[in-house]
Amino acid sequence: MTSKKSTHERNVAVNGLIQGKVTCSDIKDTCVEPTCENPISSPDHCCKRCPEDNAPSSAIPSPTVVRGAGQSGDGVFRVISGMDESFASLLTQRLVASRSAGVARMSFRLRSNDLYFTMTYSRIKKPVAIVFMDIVNETLYRHEIGDQTDKVCGVWTNLPGEHLQRIRTSQIFVSITTKRISNGEVKGRIVHHRAFSAESFSTLLVTPTKRSPLNPSLGNGGIVSMSVSSDGANINLIALLDGLVESRADRGSNINITVELRKKTQTLFSSTATIDNGSRELATVLERVPKSVRKWFSRGQLIFRVSILGQTGVLAGLVTPLSTCNTLHAVLSGSQALGRQKAMGATGSAIISIARSGVVEYKILLSGLRNRQVTAITLEAETKNADRRKIIADIIDGYDGNGLAIGTYTKPKPKEIQMLLRGEVFVNVATSEYIISELRGRITQLPYNQYVNREAELPIQLSGASFSPPIATSAAGHAWMGFDEDCRLHYEIAVSGLQNEEHHAYAQMGYYNAGSAQVSRILDAFRGNLAFGIIDDIEESFMERMNEGQAFIQISTKSHVSGEIRGQVVFSSTCQQTSEVSTNLEDACYFDRLYWSSGATWKPAYDLYVPLVAVRSKGMARPGQYMTMVRLGQYMKGTIICDPIICPALDCDNPISEPGKCCATCPEEGSSTEGQGCFSVGDGTFHSVGSTWHPYFPDVGGYVRCILCTCEVGGIQNCPRVACPQTNCENPVRLNPGDCCLACPEPEPTEREPDMILQADEVENGCTFNGDFFKHGRRWTPYIFTFGRMPCITCHCNDGKATCNTIVCQELTCTKKIRRKGKCCEICADEPEEVESSDSAVEDSRSILSSIQEERRKPKS
Repeated sequence: MTSKKSTHERNVAVNGLIQGKVTCSDIKDTCVEPTCENPISSPDHCCKRCPEDNAPSSAIPSPTVVRGAGQSGDGVFRVISGMDESFASLLTQRLVASRSAGVARMSFRLRSNDLYFTMTYSRIKKPVAIVFMDIVNETLYRHEIGDQTDKVCGVWTNLPGEHLQRIRTSQIFVSITTKRISNGEVKGRIVHHRAFSAESFSTLLVTPTKRSPLNPSLGNGGIVSMSVSSDGANINLIALLDGLVESRADRGSNINITVELRKKTQTLFSSTATIDNGSRELATVLERVPKSVRKWFSRGQLIFRVSILGQTGVLAGLVTPLSTCNTLHAVLSGSQALGRQKAMGATGSAIISIARSGVVEYKILLSGLRNRQVTAITLEAETKNADRRKIIADIIDGYDGNGLAIGTYTKPKPKEIQMLLRGEVFVNVATSEYIISELRGRITQLPYNQYVNREAELPIQLSGASFSPPIATSAAGHAWMGFDEDCRLHYEIAVSGLQNEEHHAYAQMGYYNAGSAQVSRILDAFRGNLAFGIIDDIEESFMERMNEGQAFIQISTKSHVSGEIRGQVVFSSTCQQTSEVSTNLEDACYFDRLYWSSGATWKPAYDLYVPLVAVRSKGMARPGQYMTMVRLGQYMKGTIICDPIICPALDCDNPISEPGKCCATCPEEGSSTEGQGCFSVGDGTFHSVGSTWHPYFPDVGGYVRCILCTCEVGGIQNCPRVACPQTNCENPVRLNPGDCCLACPEPEPTEREPDMILQADEVENGCTFNGDFFKHGRRWTPYIFTFGRMPCITCHCNDGKATCNTIVCQELTCTKKIRRKGKCCEICADEPEEVESSDSAVEDSRSILSSIQEERRKPKS
């Protein structure tokens, strides 16, 4: 017996424009009754079926999508995408034992392992802290609110992997504690919805008064996330209502919602929508909103009101631009100027904010223009055609003639506010010499930083004009700095015009001494066009130079090793430090396209390009095994030191390899031994007094032989680096992969006769490898600096292309095996030494390096 299926139709919108309809049918009542006695349910099927029936039920019809004219089939929703993930939470009294009428909304952006959040609230007095908790109310993180009032900002840093997974699956809650209710006055679940990433306007819904009657379906409050269509005529919205977000059972029927836009008590626009039975949100499009209504939409004077037809109880709130703790900023440079790049050494910084009233406030600082007069400053929209301009507003009236422009744009359209928040607006500066554009920059969002006051302080500007003589460059940048309670210096640097990897851009700090610039520290590497980090050992003498305006930040590149853009640091601080640690430029190292300061230790991603090292490290390659080796890198005074990780011998039959670890481990680790001596935390072993051992690094799962620890009386562990003897050769190498110290290699035979004359066809078909030339057909074992000759690799030149493969050693049946010096494969100890020919060696079918340094030497004219 089947009943008539229910069918629902919903509009499909692209950028707010209706493009077609989606027809959805409830097929639960159309399922065919199974013929078996014990039918089963499965998560991927709606209807119950017999266990032996593996085919989908024939009663399940295929979904039908009706598209509008001209609509392509590559998706109908457009979401502002990026590396960040967006979440939100509606906080009310529903999940806590309180009778509060308070409502709060929290917005979250997950960037890498850091969770940035913004909170706005209503009817909550004296909030004290924001508490993150799991489903059993165990506190995971607590953020003290302090003296923040109408908007609370914060960041939960370095979230563990399990917490990230819980956030993505809505298993983390957040509550607000107050002086009145210390265990939480309001609480809500962190949820994900793709509409949050495209949000430009928002509303916090509350009841008209604290004593107003509540509608059970609407609840105590709600949040509305809104965006406008490309032409600005339609408004897309998602509403989370207190009465629906935590509902667990079917309501029995759909809910007919009335949505109104009001100015004071006058209704300017009204629309109806339906919340399907079982749905926990209101999703609709307000179509063709009149211009007379839209002009109030971005000015904070419209009231969004929601009610249910035929029922008492309403929720309402002001429509305002999205409240965010991020900073809207732009680096203005000649590299982004219209027409062509302007390498004049000038720079500009723009700081933009959007008030709840919709007013756009701006501060623009220009420097390095010298005698060029500013003729125009404009806000411009992004266009597909680079030769066309779409000016939003002319803001030259706020310019004081001395490099500073401060003012407001009072009547932006809703679409223009949305473009600002989405990074689709530029600041353009024209001068008397470049009448269209000399400086230009895109307005983007910079994540919140609690130690940097970007709203009150203009950034440190970086330009080529800060050098003497000035450097003609199209690059520019700016930076902010701030101290925390532990006197650690936080910095963030944004640049424009240095994005290309070939520039090798790196940031430095230094000071002026007798008129000359002295670089004293290398800062963290750039990630894209941003560099940010913390200096926790800043010297007291450098702080004094900062207070006196004698310090600077500069960005150096491959083409300008002594600095391409620079800015003066004038920064007051009461912090006192006594550390004398400094990092000189000549002591720094460049590795894998990043600059590192002296003493830095890290785990490089060697797997991408060091299979040669891996094979050499093991001494032989086994059939079907592609070996890798992770090394700990350390820089000391410009020298790259790579310590080999030696994996411990395992006595278990089921070793486990963990992601990110170099060495395998046994499932159950041993415990420490009680008594006098030293306990090594790395591998959990106990060492008696006087014993020595190599330390174990849990991050990579292996031992470092270049460090030797000694257990002294009192449980003191003394772990110095192994002292290496000096070498008298130019290029020392490690003779064996496990060696800690470098030694002089054996003299290498000359690969080419001094007076060898090459014919033209030999040059054309030959190969260049590591600076040496090989004829067509030649085979050799490569020499790799700093590891020396690689006996387990054989290379072959064929028609101008060099390929290298591992030598696969034959399996031996003898019990005692040895490896002779300079040979790759082991032999039985009782066998005579054989001459190993690289031509007869078995080559692995998997090529480790294809086309290594493929070059063809052209004959000299």
